[in-house]
Amino acid sequence: MIIKELVIEEGLISQSNDSFSEKRNLIHSKRNSCGKSTLLRLLFFSMGYQIPNMKGMDFSSIKTTLVFEEKEKVFIVKRKGAVLDIELEDGNIITYSLPSQHIAFLTYIFEYEKVKVLKNLLGVIYIDQEKGWTLLNRGTVIGQIKFGIEELLAGLNNKDISDSLDKIKQLNINKSRYESVQNMQQLQEQVYKKNNEIFLSNEEQDFLNKISFEKLKLANLEKSLYEINSLIKSEKNFFDYIDSMRLYVKHRNERIPVNRETLDNSFSIQESLKARKSILVGDIERQRKNVRTLERKLAEYKMKKNFQLFKTDDIEKEIEIKIAQTNFNIDQEILANLVKKTNDELKSEKNNIKTQVKTDNDFIQQIYEYVIKYSEALKIDKSIIYKEDFIFTSDLKLYSGAILQKLVFAFKLAFLKVIENDMGTKLFMVLDSPRGKELDNENIELIMNLVKTELDTNQVFIASIYDLECEKRIEIKNQAIENRNE
Repeated sequence: MIIKELVIEEGLISQSNDSFSEKRNLIHSKRNSCGKSTLLRLLFFSMGYQIPNMKGMDFSSIKTTLVFEEKEKVFIVKRKGAVLDIELEDGNIITYSLPSQHIAFLTYIFEYEKVKVLKNLLGVIYIDQEKGWTLLNRGTVIGQIKFGIEELLAGLNNKDISDSLDKIKQLNINKSRYESVQNMQQLQEQVYKKNNEIFLSNEEQDFLNKISFEKLKLANLEKSLYEINSLIKSEKNFFDYIDSMRLYVKHRNERIPVNRETLDNSFSIQESLKARKSILVGDIERQRKNVRTLERKLAEYKMKKNFQLFKTDDIEKEIEIKIAQTNFNIDQEILANLVKKTNDELKSEKNNIKTQVKTDNDFIQQIYEYVIKYSEALKIDKSIIYKEDFIFTSDLKLYSGAILQKLVFAFKLAFLKVIENDMGTKLFMVLDSPRGKELDNENIELIMNLVKTELDTNQVFIASIYDLECEKRIEIKNQAIENRNE
C-alpha cells in the first residue's frame, strides 16, 4: 500500500492537503505539541480505525479524503463520522458502516481474508509515541484497539482460538471482580435458594431459541458467501474465455476488440461482487462471535442454575453460603483462594493457547529468524533472545528503556515482513517520535539505518522534532490542520 494524498477538513475554513513520497516521509515541527501525532492518527482515522479524540479536536466533526494505491489499483476513500466511502474508477461508490464493517473494508482493499491478521494489523504498522515503543507482542495499541501475538499467529496459520481467548477474557473479568470484593467490607446480593439450588430465572429456553436463530443467520451468511465465491469464479472464467476468443466487432469500418476492458460494466460487476464478499467475511466473523457468546452465557447460566452445594469444593461451598445471606462479612481467605484459583486457570489457558498456536506453525520460525537478524543490526545482546519462545515473552521489566525500544522495533519489523509475504503486498509503517523516549544518538542511528535498508521498498512515516533523513518533509507550524498544501 502506498499513501499518495491525505486531505483533512475541519469545519468550513480549516483544511490541509498533504501528498507523500513512496519512501520516507518526515512529519516535522520545531517544537513538541504542534500536531505531528494528531496528523498520524488522522491518517489512520481516514482508514476507518476507531481513533480516540485528541485534546481540543473532535474527530467526529472532521472529513477526510485518502488516496492510496494497493495492488496497482488507486482508491479514493472518504470518511465522515461513521461512514466510509470508496469511490471506484467507474464512478460507483461502496459504503461501509463503522466500526462494524471496518474489517470488511480492509478485506476488500487488501484482497485478504484472514480476519484475525487484519484485526491486529495496526499493532504492527503503527508505533505510537505514548505506548507503541513498549508494546512488544501484546497490549493496547491506541484507544480500544488491541494487539496480541497469539491471535496474530493463529490468524496467519488459519487456526481458530476464539473460544480460548473468550475464556481468558471472562477469567480476567472474574479475577477483577474477586479482587474488588476483597477490598469491600460487605457484599449484598439478592438470591433465592430452593432445595440447595441457587435459582435465578427460567432463561434456558430463551437462550436455546436465540442460539438456534443466530446459527440460522450464520448458515445463511455462509451460504451467501459460497454463492458470491461461485459468482466471482464464474465471472473470472467468463471473462478469461472472452479474452481468449480474441473477438472483434465492426463499427463503421472500425474493428473493436471484445474483451473485459471493452465490455460495458464488467469492472463494476466484479468490484461489486468483491465488495459484497468483503462485507460477508466480516459479518460471518461477527455472527460466529455472537453464537459463541450466547453459548458461553448458556453454559454459565446452567452452572448457576444447577449449582448444588454438596457437589462443590469447600471454597465454592463457603462463598455460595455467604452469598445466600442478605448481609454477611466477607471471608478474605476464601476470596484470596478464588483469586489464586483464577490465576491458575488463566495460566493454564494461556499455555493452552500457546500450544495451539505453536503446533504446525512455520510462521513462528520465520518471525524468530527476522528478530535475530534485526537484533544483531541493532546491537542487542544475543543472550536476550536465545530461543524461539522469546517472541511470546511477557516479562519486559528485565529490559532497560533503550533495549526494550530496540526490541519493539525488531519485533514489529519482523511481524511486518512475515505478514507482507502472506498478504502478497507491501505495507507502510509509522514511527511516532522514535527519539522521544530513551534512545540516544547511537541507537537512533541504528534504527534509522535499519529503516533505510529493510524498509527501502516500503513507505515510512516518521514524526519527530529532529532532522532525520527522508525523501519528503512536511513542516507543521502550530497544528495538524492549518491550511497546509504540500
